[in-house]
Amino acid sequence: MRRLLVGVVAAVVLLAGAGPALAGPGEDVLRPGEHLEPGQALLAPGGVHSLVVQPDGALGLYAGDGTAPRWSSGRGVAGSALTTGATGDVRLVAPDGTLVWSTATGGSGGTLRVRDDGEVVVTDPAGAVVWSAGTAQAPSTLDGPARLTADAVLSSPDGRYTLLVVPGAGVQLQGPDGSVRWAPGTEAAPARPDAPAPTTAVALELRADGNLVAVDEDGDRVWRSRTAGLGARSLAVGDDGTLVLRDDAGDAVWSSGAPVGPSTLDPGGELAPGASLGSPSGHLGLVVRDGALVATWDGEDVWTSGDVGGALVRLQPDGNLVLVDRDGTPVWGTATAGHDGARLVLEEAAVLLVGPQGGVLWQVAVPADRVPAGVRPADCARVDGPVPEADTVRTRSGIRVHACLAEAVDALVEAARADGVVLGGGGWRSPDQQVALRRAHCGPSDHDVYDKPASQCSPSTARPGASRHERGLAIDFTSGGRTLGAGSAAYAWLVEHAEAYGLENLPGEPWHWSVDGS
Repeated sequence: MRRLLVGVVAAVVLLAGAGPALAGPGEDVLRPGEHLEPGQALLAPGGVHSLVVQPDGALGLYAGDGTAPRWSSGRGVAGSALTTGATGDVRLVAPDGTLVWSTATGGSGGTLRVRDDGEVVVTDPAGAVVWSAGTAQAPSTLDGPARLTADAVLSSPDGRYTLLVVPGAGVQLQGPDGSVRWAPGTEAAPARPDAPAPTTAVALELRADGNLVAVDEDGDRVWRSRTAGLGARSLAVGDDGTLVLRDDAGDAVWSSGAPVGPSTLDPGGELAPGASLGSPSGHLGLVVRDGALVATWDGEDVWTSGDVGGALVRLQPDGNLVLVDRDGTPVWGTATAGHDGARLVLEEAAVLLVGPQGGVLWQVAVPADRVPAGVRPADCARVDGPVPEADTVRTRSGIRVHACLAEAVDALVEAARADGVVLGGGGWRSPDQQVALRRAHCGPSDHDVYDKPASQCSPSTARPGASRHERGLAIDFTSGGRTLGAGSAAYAWLVEHAEAYGLENLPGEPWHWSVDGS
């Protein structure tokens, strides 16, 4: 993707000419008085990061082979050009002269630059940074001989894992939620209860002999990888949270081991003893241990199938999750055969067996008192904007909502079923899905999508960023596969009972219920 992008950008710039008002092809700077046209870009000196004036008129920062921007200036206007004014203000200007976006650095005499670490900055004539996008990426590798101390950080390419020295705590590899995934010596056997506390490692050294060594404040070794003489030349943090020492040929000579297993098991997949599944943050795990299938939270058991002599877990193509013994005979199962294509998914606070149509066939939910507020907020009022899918869960009824609302939705659906009313529906939507709905319901232009009042759409659809669906706090209910109407028995049931479960109806839309009626 990057090579194609750079080639296209260079071609566009060359065809446009090299007048004094245009940035040169492949340059990393946009000087006062220069501009970029749609489709043109600045390219970091190392060629990894590109700042592109996109066709939609927004700026997008791209890295590596990524197909989505790492950073964007926000909503654009098609045909906009990027300029650095004579006073140093960097501005996106629409074809009609309207200001779309600005760094507000007028008077600085600044220059826009794209750096090799992915940072986009405006610097004054003395080189001081007067504005930055905050997009700098920490390196993911440490090339030896080198030393990692408190003033340096390694990060996985996707930014989810970070290797750093924490004051008072020492060298740590932290996961997406800030919890420790690895520290020097943690792969060794647990110490005796009466053993002295381990010495804090204040630095990690990749030495010329290929040994990775953790040292204390006196410079004494407190841990080593025992790879001296094996040719290790670089230490890398992977997107799976694994630290790997590699030689000049790129072969691994040491690994910390992946701290978090994959989060899904596809049809036909197996989970053997020693392997694990893990939620994206790594809190929730699923393992085969001591003849049982076990769900763990931060290493402590929260559910088990019981010791039935199981040797491995297999997700059969027919949708049945089974634990089999060493002879391959099933000794435990979820009794969910007949749902071809079902997948096992670990979300942040639940193990779910999800059917081909999205319904939940079987699940293990982590007890609410075990889940910290940062993973499952207790109060939906704290959710004040669109949330990522990782903050949502799929309820037993198959409706995806914010974790704070899941228990109430399950209770509501079960109560309705007890009264003879079968409810389904759609809950959380991604921002992209909300934009797509606005285009379908409100019109194809950016004005239709972002500015038109919801009441002028058919059906009424909230502006992107304003929908309770994007927060996972709204549900469009169905019954019998059909959207609810005002005269339906399901609507009548909700009118009478939904308030007890924290849901209110949006007037004029019998199907739409949310935490605040909007």
